[in-house]
Amino acid sequence: MKIAWMDQAPEQWLEKFRFFTPIQVRFSDTDQLGHINNVSYFSYFEYGRIAYLEALDLTKSLLDASRSSAQGVIVTASLECQYLKQVHFGEKVSLGVRISRLGRSSADFEYALVTGENKTLSAAGRGAVVYIDPKTGKSRPIPEEVKDRIRAYEQMMEPIE
Repeated sequence: MKIAWMDQAPEQWLEKFRFFTPIQVRFSDTDQLGHINNVSYFSYFEYGRIAYLEALDLTKSLLDASRSSAQGVIVTASLECQYLKQVHFGEKVSLGVRISRLGRSSADFEYALVTGENKTLSAAGRGAVVYIDPKTGKSRPIPEEVKDRIRAYEQMMEPIE
């Protein structure tokens, strides 16, 4: 299956991912046929996004609105999934997460759900998050130190919008 937004072969696309986290598939994630229910993938994307931000030490900067010094938090603006291969309970599953684009107040995430020892691409996702002021709900610029950490990790050379 060709994915319209994936501008290269899946094998090449997967090479862009530096961060992977294991996914524990719960029995409750499956449907009557024993494969992962379509809505469970979105929970995996959320789990992976948080694990990615934790690995970059960005959870306080981007997720913690309870801090008195919180300038902003990210909220999901869009999320989609392309289902490529059925995944069953008991399979070894991991999720690749990357930020593919940084904007002034938004970032685009990509997700690669892979299965087995050979890391077969079983689902591909993408979505956008927006950095907002928790008091007003309006977008605000992502702090430069956050962008710098993401750029360094993702090895982004081009400047951001």
